[in-house]
Amino acid sequence: MAKKIKRHKHHDIKEDKFVTTALLFSEFVQNHWKKVAFGAAALIVIIIVLVALTSRSGKVNIMALRQFDTALALYEDNKMNEAETAFSAVLDEYGSSKYSGLSYLYLGKINVEKDEPNVESAEMYFNKAKSRLHESIFKETAWLGLAECTRLSEGDDAYYESLKRLIKKFPNSYKVSSISFKIAEYYFSNDEYDQAKEYYSLIVKKFKNSSDFYKSKQQLEYIEQLQQDI
Repeated sequence: MAKKIKRHKHHDIKEDKFVTTALLFSEFVQNHWKKVAFGAAALIVIIIVLVALTSRSGKVNIMALRQFDTALALYEDNKMNEAETAFSAVLDEYGSSKYSGLSYLYLGKINVEKDEPNVESAEMYFNKAKSRLHESIFKETAWLGLAECTRLSEGDDAYYESLKRLIKKFPNSYKVSSISFKIAEYYFSNDEYDQAKEYYSLIVKKFKNSSDFYKSKQQLEYIEQLQQDI
């Protein structure tokens, strides 16, 4: 009688492959144990360094926050010279912290709000804030600061052109309605009715819940009546 050939079940074959792989790995470790040990040691060192850096970064941000809070309190108390020194200290000591962008923003505001504004310094600070800050609301504030610098250095016409660029840059900002109304009122007061109409219309069409909606609607009706009478 012919001898039956034993057939391995599928799970037996998989188990044999696993054992073979384990044996090969064990042999590799035995033959290359120094390399494996050095690799493991290097990995441990990298992990320790990352943990240390993360811990240090956390401590730096805490210290930066304390300094920033001190500077902000001085600003809110209208102690502009002391606030300027304190915000500058945040940049000098913690320039890589997440509070550096906000410090640049407030330094820009301080230089604009001085009795004798330093427009050149303000522009520099606002531009640095714009590049450092990621939150949309803070970026908008930096753009508004730059627009104010334009008003101080170039006059009202250039200022309102800057505001028009701002609302194109941030079309979904909650400030679009109030800025549009400000632009419309400027053109209306200068009898530039077509341009005023453009921004009153923007408010009426897109911002029905705005506090400027009804005033804009009235102004539109007034302009249309004026243009009919001409």
